[in-house]
Amino acid sequence: MAEAPRCRRIGILGYGQLGQFLAGQLLADGPRLGLALAFVWARDGARLGPLPPALRLSHLRLLPHTAVDLVVEVAHPCVAQEHGEEILAHADFMLGSPTALADPDTERRLRAAAERGGHTLYVPRGALWGCEDIQRMDATGTLAALQVTMTKAPQSFRLEGELRERLAAVMAAGGPGVLYEGPVRPLCALAPNNVNTMAAACVAAPRLGFDGVRARLVADPSVPDWHVVEVEVTGVGEQGRALRVTSARRNPATPGAVTGTATRHAFWSSLLGSGAGRPGPAMSEPDSEAADDRGGFYHERQRLELCAVHALNNVLQRPCFTQEAADEICKRLAPEARLNPHRSVLGTGNYDVNVIMAALQSLELAAVWWDKRRSLEQLALGQILGFILNVPSNVSLGFVSLPVRRKHWLAVRQLRGTYYNLDSKLKAPVRIGGEGELRAFLRDFLSQGLCEVFLVVPKAVEEAGAWLNAE
Repeated sequence: MAEAPRCRRIGILGYGQLGQFLAGQLLADGPRLGLALAFVWARDGARLGPLPPALRLSHLRLLPHTAVDLVVEVAHPCVAQEHGEEILAHADFMLGSPTALADPDTERRLRAAAERGGHTLYVPRGALWGCEDIQRMDATGTLAALQVTMTKAPQSFRLEGELRERLAAVMAAGGPGVLYEGPVRPLCALAPNNVNTMAAACVAAPRLGFDGVRARLVADPSVPDWHVVEVEVTGVGEQGRALRVTSARRNPATPGAVTGTATRHAFWSSLLGSGAGRPGPAMSEPDSEAADDRGGFYHERQRLELCAVHALNNVLQRPCFTQEAADEICKRLAPEARLNPHRSVLGTGNYDVNVIMAALQSLELAAVWWDKRRSLEQLALGQILGFILNVPSNVSLGFVSLPVRRKHWLAVRQLRGTYYNLDSKLKAPVRIGGEGELRAFLRDFLSQGLCEVFLVVPKAVEEAGAWLNAE
């Protein structure tokens, strides 16, 4: 009899409203999703009284003995600052208080810890509406500005320093008032429990980051049971004409609560999307960021025959897809096949181009085949997110190279103004150079005859044919 698959074990740090909700979801729905609640820890252990003793973690030093797979923090940013490195040595880590990343030293330490431990640091979207669109615009360099305005009743704020004094003045005046307006970074230390949505926006738009994304915090007594989040996105434009999108999210909330009701379900969805659960065609949600420190770039190393998955994640610069996600795509492409033609019969990967195309389509992206008879000078590089190449590659057995060649997927992308080879067989990204060097790089591969090049572009660019310069 086949052994039943092991449930993915989830630990929760924090037992406030959100922690209690997540624990309840895991206990009620976890088993059918392949999940198990490993433990709950709280800074005030007395709050864990309603839980069975076996689920209470008395001290975080005991975490390495829990066999936990994913730790979800919903307590306070200080937990990640003080314990994040140790957690990432043993498990993946979902940071429910991304305001912790506003401290550059904390971000650096967590990235390095994720790299050392071989684990992933996730940031949930929370109440950030339109997160995927923001990420796509940032990734393609078309995001010029981003502002997030949060409006809550005065009693829903947990503030520090000068903001606490401003809040008292607003409450005394009895009317709405702006508590803060400026970059997100300094606000995170003054309102660590209230502006995680703003911090998530900074993670979603790393080119702007904590210093470029603008924040506006408003206290308004007229919304006692609502949390209102307005997101204003401005695209890159010319002559004063640019894309502008404004969204307003009214989230029901218990009076005085820090977290809105709908945010709990958004967080649960992010937890499932992080690879913790597999509802349908599972993939890591695009609202989660892998903190990898190979020169500050995301770079997955080769495992099994998963080069297609690695190429997708490397070109997207975040862990969007897993082996399970690719296998689900294979099943959708050939639901009746006993031997799926889109992957290896051994279950080790070796996915074909149809899987890559379907995966990109799920993110409103496209893989455009490059006709090698065209001149590479016709590439409209400003419209292209990156490249995925299919090239001949030697097969190795340990340190021995075998006289066998198989096809291999690799990614190329521009990062910080320079093109890099993000091949998963490399120990780290390798610099290619500018546009001229990129074309020479592609020309060299295409001259081998067995190489295929695919352009990764937004769906709208594919439909308009804007990836190709006129001859």
